[in-house]
Amino acid sequence: MAGKMAAPPKRIVLATDLSGAGDRALDRATELAVGWGADLVVVHALDDGGSGAAQSLPSWRRPPDLAALAEKQIRDDIRGPSPRLSIHIDEGRPLNVILEAVEREQADLLIVGMGRGNAFDGLSRTVDELFRRCPVSMLVVKTRPNAPYGRILVGTDYSDEARCGLEVAAKLFPSTVMTLMHAYDMAYRNLYLDPALAERFSRVEKETIAAWLDQADLSDTDRTRIHPLIEHGAPEVMLSAFAREQGADLTVVGAYERSRLFHMAVGGSGPRIVQSAPSDVLVVRADRTALA
Repeated sequence: MAGKMAAPPKRIVLATDLSGAGDRALDRATELAVGWGADLVVVHALDDGGSGAAQSLPSWRRPPDLAALAEKQIRDDIRGPSPRLSIHIDEGRPLNVILEAVEREQADLLIVGMGRGNAFDGLSRTVDELFRRCPVSMLVVKTRPNAPYGRILVGTDYSDEARCGLEVAAKLFPSTVMTLMHAYDMAYRNLYLDPALAERFSRVEKETIAAWLDQADLSDTDRTRIHPLIEHGAPEVMLSAFAREQGADLTVVGAYERSRLFHMAVGGSGPRIVQSAPSDVLVVRADRTALA
C-alpha cells in the first residue's frame, strides 16, 4: 500500500476499544468522515480467550454474542449524521487486528483514541507500536470533539517530511488558522544577551523558515492563514505548551522513520509529542517515493 495520504481521505479506519477515549475518537471520526464524504470502517478486537470453554456450557449460561453487543454499542454511540459505515469485530491481538484492517481496507487514515495523560491504557497501549508499523497516516484523538478543529499547530524540523505534513494539513482543513512552529534547543543561549547578535540570529531564523515555507505546495490563500513561529526549547515541550496556552486543538507532524522529528514524536528519552500534547495529534506519513 502506498504511504501517501489522500487529502481528503476516502477511506478511514477507526480502531476502538469501546472506552471513553474510544467514544471521543468515534465522534471525531464520524464528523470527519461526513465532512470529507469518506467511508468509515470501525474495527474492534475481541479477546479470544475462553471461547472454547463457553461452548461447553448450557445455552442459558453461555455469554451473549460479544461481537453483536459490540456492534450495537458502536451504532448506538454515533451522534448526529452517520457516514457510510461498516463495522468489523475480530478476535485477536488489537495491534494485529488493526494493522490487518488497515491493509485489507486500503485505508488512507487510521484514527485511534488515547487518554490525555501520558500513561497508555486500553487500546492506547498499542499506539506506540502502531506508529512504528502502520503504513498510513494516523490521528490520535484525545479531546471531546465539540466542534470542528479551529486552531491547528504544525511542527517542522525543516525536513521534506514536515513540509508534507504542512501541505496535507492545509488541504484537509482549508479554512482553519494554522501556526507553523520550528522549535529547537539553542546552544550558546547567552549570545542573545548581545542585542546586535540577537537581532542577527532572529533575522536568519525568519529567513530560514520563510525559505522553507516558500518551497511548500500551497495556494496563495493557504499562505495567508499560516503564521510562522520560532521558539527556543525542546520541540515536544514548546509544541505542547503552545497548544495548551494558545488553544490549538490539533497538532500536526509530518514524518516517517528516517525523520528526526518522527523519533521525537515516537521515541527518545524525553517526553514524546504524541504523549505530551494536550491536543489531538495527526502524524502524516510522508510518501517516501515522492521524497526520494
